[in-house]
Amino acid sequence: MNATLLQSPAPKPFSKELDPALCYESRGHREASARLDLMIQHRTLGVLTGEVGGGTSTLIRRLFASLDPMAYLPIYLCYASLKPREFYGGLLKAVGVEPVYTVSRARKLWQEVVRSRSAPGERTMVVVIDEAHEMSEAMLLELRFALNYNIDSASLFPLILVGQPELRKLLRLKKYEATVQRIGMQYHLSGMSKEETSAYIRHHMTVSRREKPVFAESALSRIFAASQGLPRVVNQICTQILLDAAARNLEVIEEADVVRVLADMDRQRGVTS
Repeated sequence: MNATLLQSPAPKPFSKELDPALCYESRGHREASARLDLMIQHRTLGVLTGEVGGGTSTLIRRLFASLDPMAYLPIYLCYASLKPREFYGGLLKAVGVEPVYTVSRARKLWQEVVRSRSAPGERTMVVVIDEAHEMSEAMLLELRFALNYNIDSASLFPLILVGQPELRKLLRLKKYEATVQRIGMQYHLSGMSKEETSAYIRHHMTVSRREKPVFAESALSRIFAASQGLPRVVNQICTQILLDAAARNLEVIEEADVVRVLADMDRQRGVTS
C-alpha cells in the first residue's frame, strides 16, 4: 500500500487537535513546566496562574501526558465555585470510593484513603484544581486541611491550583494566610514575546505539515500586536487568517491580510459596525 495513504492526516495547526507534545514551548512555558515538575517531586501545594488564553490548559494536558501511569494517578477537578463537598466528592470518585454527604465525614474518609495509598508501590496522586480563581471562600480555607494528616507531617500528594491572575489577588488576602503559608511553589505565566509569537506560528505550521501560505514578517508583527502573545488569541486569529487565505488562494499572508481579518473578527463580535 502507498506509504502516503498510511500517513495520518495532518492536524490543524492552531486547534486543540494538535498533540500538546508538539506545541511550541516558549521560555515561560518551559519554566512553568519545570516548576510543575518540582511541585510533583516535592508533593507540595503549588499555584500556577496565567493570563486568560496564556496556555495553562496546554501545560496541564502536557503534564498529565508526561506522567508515568504506573507511578502517578492524575486527578483533574474543574467546578464553578468549587466547594469542599464537591472537592472531596471528586477526589473520592477518582479513586473509586463512594462519596459521603457531609464535609466532615468526606474529609475523614479522604484522609483514610490518602494514608492507605501512602505505602511503597502505590501510585502518587497528582491533584489539579483548574479555574481555581473561582473557588469558594470555604474551599480556599479548606485547603489547609486537605494537605494535613498528622501534626508537622509532610504532604502525601501534590495539589496544584491553576487559575487566572485573580487567584494571586485572592491569595494576598489576610484571611487566607494559613493556606498561603502552605504554598511550596508559585509561578505566573505571561504572554509570549514578539519573537516567540513568530516562532510559535512557524512551528505550528511546520508540525502540521503546512508549507503554504507563508506568513510575512509584517503579518507576524501585526498578529503579535493584536494578540499580545497569548497562545489562544494567536490560535483564533491564525485560524481565521488561514480560512481567509484558502478562500483567496493566497500563498503569502501580508500585513494587509491580517488587518482585513482582524477587522472582520471585530465586526462579527459586534465591536465595530
